[in-house]
Amino acid sequence: MDFFAAQDHARRQSRLLVLWFALAVVLIIVVVHAGAALLLFPAEDGSVATAPLFDPAQFLATAAVVGGVILLASLYRIARLAAGGGEAVARALGGRPLARATPDPLERRLLNIVDEMAVASGLPAPPVYVLDAEPGINAFAAGARPQQAVVALTRGALEKLDRDQLQGVVAHEFSHILNGDMRLNLRLIGLLHGILVLSLIGRVLLRGGGRGGKSRSPFALLGLLLVAVGHIGVLCGQLIKAAVSRQREFLADAAAVQFTRNPAGLAGALRRIAGHDANIGHPRAEEVSHMLFGASARLSALFATHPPLAERIRRIDPRFLPDHPLPATPPASTTAAASAPTAETAAAFTATIGQPQPAHLAQAQIRIARLDEALRQSLHEPSGAQAICLALLLDRDPGIRQRQRQKIAAALGDPLASRTELEYSTVATLDPGMRLPLIELALGPLRELDRAGRERFIALLDALADTDGWLALGEYVLVRLLRDALQPRAPAPSLAASPAELRRHTALLLSVIAIAGQHDAAGTRAAYARGAAAAPLDALGPLLEAGEISFPALDRAFTRLAATAPPFRRRLVQAMAEAAIEDGQLAPIEAELLRAACEALDCPAPLRLD
Repeated sequence: MDFFAAQDHARRQSRLLVLWFALAVVLIIVVVHAGAALLLFPAEDGSVATAPLFDPAQFLATAAVVGGVILLASLYRIARLAAGGGEAVARALGGRPLARATPDPLERRLLNIVDEMAVASGLPAPPVYVLDAEPGINAFAAGARPQQAVVALTRGALEKLDRDQLQGVVAHEFSHILNGDMRLNLRLIGLLHGILVLSLIGRVLLRGGGRGGKSRSPFALLGLLLVAVGHIGVLCGQLIKAAVSRQREFLADAAAVQFTRNPAGLAGALRRIAGHDANIGHPRAEEVSHMLFGASARLSALFATHPPLAERIRRIDPRFLPDHPLPATPPASTTAAASAPTAETAAAFTATIGQPQPAHLAQAQIRIARLDEALRQSLHEPSGAQAICLALLLDRDPGIRQRQRQKIAAALGDPLASRTELEYSTVATLDPGMRLPLIELALGPLRELDRAGRERFIALLDALADTDGWLALGEYVLVRLLRDALQPRAPAPSLAASPAELRRHTALLLSVIAIAGQHDAAGTRAAYARGAAAAPLDALGPLLEAGEISFPALDRAFTRLAATAPPFRRRLVQAMAEAAIEDGQLAPIEAELLRAACEALDCPAPLRLD
């Protein structure tokens, strides 16, 4: 299954999830109404036996109260999870964020693997958390959007898995990020929370009814009813979780193997779980059981959120026998190896969206190794990452650069301004193709900044880019990439847009790409025409002139186009690629623009192969 099909499948599952949830709520309302009618609204003679089981007014009142409580509690929980991102989930389970400058070799190994995966797949490097109190082997990825994602692993995973096995686990979690599973998982948590609130209300009524004597005993009975209904609702929720999660675990396993080209790594991690366990002892572990790499509890097949370990391993390695002993760690040569780059085509580029290949992972490892050692060390902590990103915006003109230095000193202090100048002497000599990996590696330590620090940094980026009075396309792309990763927006609402509006936004985006990579008017027209011919809508209109384009308008176009359905975005990405490679080559500015555009459209573009 490709990226866009996986995204479309996740959307359909979200709609199905809402339908199942609605049916569960209706059943809960019917049961609560019947119980309340007997307990709180007996017949005129006081007899429960002759009490009316259905009264339209009472039923509507029950539906409004019970349905309203469940809906509001669910929406509140989903909103809190979306606002806090994956970090809120990781911290709730006792996770500790890993600092990029950690001296622990196991933690350093994990961070290196995550960075390689991020650079290869085109995702912002996610913060990494470790659940120090958990000796079992497990992991999860959480977040409403890729830009808000975190990857969390247990201490047991760090200590009991070798590098290949750890790489397989991280690749599995990255596939959940890429394929839209995280948002679905957060919605599951929120919807189940709404049902669980009924049990909490029931317990309150039980305690209050017990203190109030006989006059309040009906409310105690109602409390008991709500507790029972709430638990039944949670069991229904477990069934929903199991139905949604199991198949997506198979898909994530397959994607991880495709990414690393090392089935022994992922299969070895699963077999380690079989030999140890994947249990997470935190009291809130059950809430996120469907998000975990391995099943945290042994449940019946009906409620299991994960397929059986033996079946998962067998799909990766058909030769697997359950009683066969665990083999020795595979040699390093089985890890992803660089393959010869293939000719860049729009179709090939589109096919790799959200589907990084082993060659992308190998290329990421090569590019990271090419970086100067001092530069890599600077990327281990936030101030160094800030200095490197700011250095990428410094102007070649010494006078303008001096004014930019003054802005840096005023915003972040003179030491950082001096460090930025020092880093400029290094980044100015880098191959232009190294800018993207450098930015992506910087995102991990930059995300260690608190919210105020991020806002201050983004404001400084805007100020530096505007120092000379105009915003160049390269500056816009750099600031856009960093802003999307450090200040991720809420998911765009899926509101219907008119074809005329979508045509206008598409024409603007293709015009920018056509202008960016061409040096003459004829080439620009040809690039735009090729992109327009592949666009999801026809009759886009003429190429826009440079004077008709504004970056605020481009930001609005990205926001609106990101809300379209996956099939539309598939054709849009291919149209962008057609316009970019019309002349048979992809210049660094075109690669950066495509990367920024794909990220804005929630379509992660893997690293360009040399």
